[in-house]
This record gives sequence, C-alpha cells and structure tokens, in this order.
Amino acid sequence: MRFYETYLLVAGAFCSICTLAVIFNCGWDDNRAELKNERSPYSLPSTANLPETFLFVSVLSSPNETDRRQNVRETWFRLSAKGPSVFITRFMVGTMGLTGEERKELDEENEKFGDLSFLERHEESYDKLAKKTLASFVHAHEHFKFKFFLKTDADSFVRITPLIMNLKTVQHPMLYWGFLDGRAKPFRKGKWKEPEWNLCDRYLPYQLGGGYILSYELVRFLATNAPLFRIYRNEDVSVGAWLAGLDVKYVHDPRFDTEWISRGCSNEYLITHKHTMEEMTEMYNNLKTSGRLCTKEFQRRLSYVYDFSKAPSECCTRINGTNIP
Repeated sequence: MRFYETYLLVAGAFCSICTLAVIFNCGWDDNRAELKNERSPYSLPSTANLPETFLFVSVLSSPNETDRRQNVRETWFRLSAKGPSVFITRFMVGTMGLTGEERKELDEENEKFGDLSFLERHEESYDKLAKKTLASFVHAHEHFKFKFFLKTDADSFVRITPLIMNLKTVQHPMLYWGFLDGRAKPFRKGKWKEPEWNLCDRYLPYQLGGGYILSYELVRFLATNAPLFRIYRNEDVSVGAWLAGLDVKYVHDPRFDTEWISRGCSNEYLITHKHTMEEMTEMYNNLKTSGRLCTKEFQRRLSYVYDFSKAPSECCTRINGTNIP
C-alpha cells in the first residue's frame, strides 16, 4: 500500500494503490427562467416517500443514444447484484424539442427498462451540457433520497462494487471526489471556448467530467440555488466554480480515469472514460472471466498526484516511471 498524502487513506478491496485526500479552499443568462421552472429555490420538495439509496448514479445520455444505453446496461450495470437500497442508476435525457415519434420511442424504452429520467425543460446540445448537469442535480434532489451522487457519462465504464466499497471509507458530508485539476487555462477558441469565463486566468479547481462524486449536501446546495448560477460551457468547470466558495472536502484519486481521453488501462481504475462500446464490452468480459479490468495494462497518458502544498497552477505535474494509475 502506498500513501500519496498523510491526511486520509482511500482504501478498498480491489485497490493496491491508496490515494490520500486533503481539504483545501482555494450572471446567469435568460436560461435562468427555465431552471426556475425545473426547481424553485424557495419551495423545497418533501422527501417523504421518495426512493432511498446510498449512491444515486446519474448517467448523462442523449435521446438518440439508444445503443449506448443498452451497452451500459449489458456491461457495468451488471457488475453488482445489490439492490436499490445501495445504488440507483438513471440515464438523464433532455426531451425538450423532441418530435412525437422520438418521445414515443423514449417512453417505450423507459417502460421496458425503467431507468430513464426525463429532463422536460432541457434541449440537448453540447453548449448546454452544464445546464443539463445542473438540471440533473435538481431532478435527483426532487425525486430521490441519497447520501452520495455520481455523475458520469454513457461512454464511461464504472466498477460499481469497488467504487461503493471505497466510498464507504471516505464518505464525508461535503465530499467532492474524482480526478482534480487546478491548473487548467480557459479555452478561448474552438469547441470548448469559454466566452463567459472572466473570474481569473485559470479555471478554479474542478473534478474532471468523466465521473465524479458529490455528497448529498453539495447536490442539495446546487439544486436549491440552481437559478442563481452563471452557466459556463464546460459542465465540470461549472461545477468546480459553483462549489468553490464552500467548505468542500476535495479528494483527488488517480483511479478516476476521467479526463477528455483515457490514460490507458489500469486494473486500479474505478471509473474510466471515453470508450467505444466494443471496449466497454471487453472490459466487462475481462472482469467476469478474470476479475481484472485489463487484458494487459498500459499507459498512453501520464497521471499525477495532486500537490496541495503548491498553488493550484503548480498542482498537477504528470510523472513518468511511477505506479500511479
């Protein structure tokens, strides 16, 4: 076992590398009215009689990703036989602007599987992804009782059993757990351009968007104050900015392979992002036959341990020749 910090040990039955956590503190446009309709900040819903679980899993999915959703159901959804008292998973799908036929197909899919959550006032597009993520917090807070919330994507593979086992060792009422970045510069052109970002010359520290965990208390804060937040183009950057002023417990864990491209394959990974359906199926079959995620481990992109002793701009040096996953 290896200690990356001395503050908190992240342990698990499937973990040979233990990641340590350290606490550090480092206008909304006309979409505001739409989120006010999704959730009023002044009239909290009753939590009585809501489905209750330990971990609520939100998988962001587009209406036309039928094959992707089925691939997820046939892979990592099957890795645990635990019931809804342990975790509940929902595909978050925006339905605003859909044709009658498109909505009918989604309704039929949900009638068959019962795992879709419809965001009725959200219209799908990449530049509205942050708004969709915020709407998913609102939806989960209104319809479920949970202790923790996992946001992930339909092209992420989640090892749900060791993830929950590790979560039970690090659970905290202000937990924000994932692969943390504090030195990223805002994009000024291209697909990820951030015209609204004017807080500083770097993004505030944020967990990478392929998968991260929030405590209920943080989700409650986000859902309750949803109409007040400025929406940035990148959803993970937005969440980091919205939470920056709170007494958050930031946990950086290299076992979250959740960047814009996968770093490779490690049997330590709890979540790994940006995979084809064929890769998802292969990882599932590997786990079922050998108990290991990878046929052969490899690294295509270096990892890092977040250095909380330095300024965020110097936090994240990628290191070669180490056993960091």
